[in-house]
Amino acid sequence: MSPASWRAGVAPAPGDRACPGCGQVHPAARTEVVIGAEALDALVAWLDEHAWEHVVVVSDANTDEAVADTLSRRLATTRRRVTRCRFPERAGLAADEEATETARAALRAAGPDGALVAGSGTLNDITRFATHLESLDYLSVPTAASMDGYASSVAAMQFDGLKVSFSARAPLGIFADTRVLAAAPAEMTSWGLGDLLGKATARFDWLLSEAVTGEPYCPVIAEAVAAPLERCTRDPEGLLAGDEEGISTLAAGLVESGLAMAMAGSSRPASGSEHHCSHFWDLLAHRGLRGHAPHGLQVAHATAAILRLQLDALDRLEAGLSVPPGRRSTEEDRWLGESADSEQVEKVRREKAELWEAYAPRWPPPPSELADARRRLESASEGFPRVRSALRALGIPPDGSDRLGLQPFELDPETLEATLRFANRMRPRFSVLDLLESQGRLDTLARTTAEPRG
Repeated sequence: MSPASWRAGVAPAPGDRACPGCGQVHPAARTEVVIGAEALDALVAWLDEHAWEHVVVVSDANTDEAVADTLSRRLATTRRRVTRCRFPERAGLAADEEATETARAALRAAGPDGALVAGSGTLNDITRFATHLESLDYLSVPTAASMDGYASSVAAMQFDGLKVSFSARAPLGIFADTRVLAAAPAEMTSWGLGDLLGKATARFDWLLSEAVTGEPYCPVIAEAVAAPLERCTRDPEGLLAGDEEGISTLAAGLVESGLAMAMAGSSRPASGSEHHCSHFWDLLAHRGLRGHAPHGLQVAHATAAILRLQLDALDRLEAGLSVPPGRRSTEEDRWLGESADSEQVEKVRREKAELWEAYAPRWPPPPSELADARRRLESASEGFPRVRSALRALGIPPDGSDRLGLQPFELDPETLEATLRFANRMRPRFSVLDLLESQGRLDTLARTTAEPRG
């Protein structure tokens, strides 16, 4: 089926069968996906098939206009009971405790068969977490090809300034009208491409962790993420120009990334050090040290920096590990503020110290194993030139430009250097930042990477 009318259904392999790529048993995806002009027709048919007679529609002021009002009126004509949960914000809505409780209260009061969320990242995280806590299912109606979390079973919540990932439930269906996606603001499409480009560095980090720490890696899941990334880097300029088929291709790629995360049971296939940098910037924004910026925009800028660090790590992969990552310093405390003493950051430090005790004595491995690790990492880096080209299409050339698409993104050298040094405090997940820190090279490389280019 052409990208302009793309469907995906239940995963072809049952959840009790060992994966041919890694031997693990992955959860079976149960999400039906329709991306095309017939998406809302397919949604109504799904509701009929599953006998959902009462739904709560979650939206905000923007997505009311984009699709939620139209969708609600259409559902009412099918004699369904529709309850609205409207967030009044046009900007600034956060997936935090207050928003979650608002959605939960609406769900408890209505007692519906399930929920529909009309929106993109923040609204989907709020609904995903709220329905999970209320033991309800939900359907997603995307309004922009702006992020990869539509199919995710993980809710990225911002509690006390820190982005925390919670296990939740993936939607039973994703119904994206390509006309709605194409009508979204152009910068939102650029955010989606930025988010997708980060999958290149995430894959490298995953392979690196397998080589250094022995973390399980699944080539089947990794390829499910890499394939749409490759498709979207063929003609990023056309995609960003608003071509409906190109945006549909991007949306399909973002959804496939989400399905891969659901199969893996975590965000590891699509989230690495580039996302940790974005989380670090979210924390700085919460502390009032910088402005808030969209997730995909941040991921794109972080990807540009992480690509350089990963190539350096590949050049000097064989160095031994002598410095435990995550050691606390007064400078780190200055950037993290009160979060330096938070349970989340302390947990990250503790888990990384324990992991280091296990992997440091056995790195580097014997020459044959090191050569195999290098070969696989070199293969993962073959697409880096295409990613760089797509980043330039977004407005992030190698000379350090501070603009992405239509929106300014301020990032001074001091902040970027601190980001590369301390973003690995955001998650216990091993990445290139941990390798370079363990080799005693991160501080120097962070400084040289942050230096203005031109």
